[in-house]
Amino acid sequence: MGNEVELMGEKGKQPQRTCIVCRSKRAKAELLRLALDTKDRVYLDHRQHHHGRGGYVCFRPECLTRVKLVHLNRAFRRTLSEDAWNPGIAMAAALKGCEAQV
Repeated sequence: MGNEVELMGEKGKQPQRTCIVCRSKRAKAELLRLALDTKDRVYLDHRQHHHGRGGYVCFRPECLTRVKLVHLNRAFRRTLSEDAWNPGIAMAAALKGCEAQV
């Protein structure tokens, strides 16, 4: 029984989140967090520290390039305007964030 407690210690627990595109569950650290600014525009929250609702997307290009407004509306539980999401800017920010982590 002592081994079970050791295996279930705090080090083994990682928060799980779901990708808004492919719906796969992954560790929070393995996903990019999307958040809303004060003007309801979506941006990448690299540090994952901003308050409020957030959405998560896989680092995989298949997911990053398929983020649509419908996914964001579901994640943020509101209807966002068409200009709330700019995939080109978001992709550039994601790549920049990946380089900074390496």
